[in-house]
Amino acid sequence: MELKYPLALYICAGVAAAFVIATFVTLKLKRKYKGGKKAYLPDYLKNDSMFKTRLVWHTILKYVLIVLIIASILISGFLMARPYKTESKQLANYNRDIILCMDISTTCDHLNAELIDKLEDIVRELNGERFGIVIFNSSPVLLCPLTNDYNYILQVLDKVKEGLKMRLDYTNGKILFSDKLYEMDAYITNGTLVDNETRGSSIIGDGLAAACLDFYDYEEKPDRTRVIILSTDNDLLGEEIVTLPEAGEMCQQRDITVFGVGTEIMDPEQRQMMKDTVEGTGGKFYYGEDRDMVENIVDDIRAQIATLDDTQYEIVENELPEKSFRLLVLTLSLMLLVAFILKV
Repeated sequence: MELKYPLALYICAGVAAAFVIATFVTLKLKRKYKGGKKAYLPDYLKNDSMFKTRLVWHTILKYVLIVLIIASILISGFLMARPYKTESKQLANYNRDIILCMDISTTCDHLNAELIDKLEDIVRELNGERFGIVIFNSSPVLLCPLTNDYNYILQVLDKVKEGLKMRLDYTNGKILFSDKLYEMDAYITNGTLVDNETRGSSIIGDGLAAACLDFYDYEEKPDRTRVIILSTDNDLLGEEIVTLPEAGEMCQQRDITVFGVGTEIMDPEQRQMMKDTVEGTGGKFYYGEDRDMVENIVDDIRAQIATLDDTQYEIVENELPEKSFRLLVLTLSLMLLVAFILKV
């Protein structure tokens, strides 16, 4: 805690010290009789227990009143000195954008369902950053543009997760086909199968390139930190417009860091290609669909994203008058009460 105007406290401390000295001198001096009528106090009254008790209480309350006056002067000086605390405060908006880019083909359903379940925790921790969602198969779809409306983002993630889990349950024979399954499957596939008959599926390079281009204000705000979380098995089953390495180069040119999450059954050659691509952007490659593994992956991604954060801070002075003011009100109230009892 610091004082903005410490001189005010010093002045009040001097006044309090002068009051103490004056009071001490006054109490020590024997006052001379200066006329008027004298009142005789018989000896039997001086020895009366009630008189003695009241005299003691009168003396105690007199000194209490003196202490309260001194305390009020000092607290008033402290308030006039304006106590404050200096803090380093984060600016409201982080200078960072994150896009989740998911291969929505059925071979990645388990990975994506577990990944979303853990990524929701990251979204809940955000405070001003923008988050977006891209899904792809034959073609990419911007499911959720960059936004800091976290309730909406969580709603979208919940619907995608529900669709993935229903599709997994249907594949594993746990549920039968239903209108609800059709509705949820349509939510995570509509737009991702355009030209599927001719182009094939799992066009990973196009998906990453689309996520790269969905940072729409790159030219206007080149200083923002940009991150892509890419989940895929990197099993290309079609004709791509942009290869995965080319999409990685696009991300490098725009200073976008890519974190890659692959399945455990990835072909070694495909795994190495994806690893080289994401590490070329300054990111890191992970693989594994096990729930504990995904939890560790997300924790690592969370920590690495935090190191990429270029949030700015500002020094804020927070004044702290509340406690002192309450104490001043208390001392003044007690002082008035004691003065009333003494009938000063």
